[in-house]
Amino acid sequence: MQAIFLVGCWLSLIVLGCAAPFVMGLAYIWVDLFRPHDVYPALGQLLPFSLTTAVLTIGAYLVLDRRDPPRLGLLTALLIVWAGWITLTTSWALFPASAWSKWDWAFKTILFTTLLPFLFRSRIQMEAALLVILCCIASNVLPFAIKSALSGGGYGRALGLIDNNGVWGGEGSTLGTYAFVCLPLVAYLQRHSLLAPARGWLRWIYLAAPGIAVIGAFGTFARAALIACFVWAAVAWWQSRRKLRVGITMVVAAVAVVPLMGDAWLARISTTLEPRQESSANTRLLVWAWTIDLANSHPAGAGFTAYLGNRFVERDLNGQETVEEARAFHSIYFEVLGEHGWIGLAIFLAIFAVFFLDMRRIRRQVRGRPDLEWLGDLARTLSHCMLIFMAGGAFIGVAFQPLQYYLFALAVSASAALHRAAAVPAPAPAESYVASVMPGGWRQRAAQVKPAQ
Repeated sequence: MQAIFLVGCWLSLIVLGCAAPFVMGLAYIWVDLFRPHDVYPALGQLLPFSLTTAVLTIGAYLVLDRRDPPRLGLLTALLIVWAGWITLTTSWALFPASAWSKWDWAFKTILFTTLLPFLFRSRIQMEAALLVILCCIASNVLPFAIKSALSGGGYGRALGLIDNNGVWGGEGSTLGTYAFVCLPLVAYLQRHSLLAPARGWLRWIYLAAPGIAVIGAFGTFARAALIACFVWAAVAWWQSRRKLRVGITMVVAAVAVVPLMGDAWLARISTTLEPRQESSANTRLLVWAWTIDLANSHPAGAGFTAYLGNRFVERDLNGQETVEEARAFHSIYFEVLGEHGWIGLAIFLAIFAVFFLDMRRIRRQVRGRPDLEWLGDLARTLSHCMLIFMAGGAFIGVAFQPLQYYLFALAVSASAALHRAAAVPAPAPAESYVASVMPGGWRQRAAQVKPAQ
């Protein structure tokens, strides 16, 4: 039944995409983030979902929907340069076989990001993409939250839909970070959604989302989730109009939730401030030091999966030595630095810098345009999502996972929407109802309906 349901969801999107090609783009995002072929592995043997959906999406755009292409700017140019640079570094990688294997999906992720703005052009289309992203992440965070509430959670436990140690499996740091990355999107849709307005039962879903994210993320026992939570809380407090009330609510929630997580959670989280007191945290520091040395000796990068070359001796608190080999980077910044060198890190950070500048430009240019309030709030929301990702990403190696690249694509779509709106004059403000009820207003209305003498 599970396989039939997943295939039915995919086919539904594909069929709808034949009439509205942007739905094909939604199907690709769903396949790439939800990963039905990992939820039910037998499906991957029957059909290459990702490749098939990508081909259908490109074909649908070229055949059915090439009108009004977006205005592409520096962000798109940097993404293309980034795709080219990781290809170059792979050509001289220290471990070619595994490097080309990672390049295969990383290159496709970046390149497909440049196509998505051609599909998502209107407010409805961009909102649909946000909803699909949220549903994909919620489908993994929700079961993790439920199982964590029942069993207490635990580090490295596969409590989501996927059992293997992948993006949604035992890698709790990724799941915890993504849970908080998406909370600004929830708040945005709660205010502005046209497809899923916060009315009726949907209103309760929006209100419950932060609680579900906290339980699911903390249930992973991942330190990265705690860092992402702090950044999300700081951003939410800063943007709130009732800072005192929101601040008190957050403190009360923390006081109530933390004791419920148990001693095991507190013991692991306490190593955030003293990383050398815990084995995995200390190993991470050693890997980062090794990565800096590697980048200094290979400033143009050592290629994908360069971490396979690390080897060092770790000494625990009792003085016992352990040889560690091929330990992952566990940071988007050190991942890029080790694999693509100082040049690659500069390109990577430049993409983030241009992204934030573009979002700031949108917010400034829509001031005084009530009809574009949604666009300004979308730009602010995307900026907050990226800040949370960059904080949590400092402790997880997801530099080439698709979520942040889809946020880049939506940023390009938002910039293109602003360019289209600039060509249309702002609508005249409607007559204020307040003016009609001011003193004398009733006489004016009466004169308008007074019968002719």
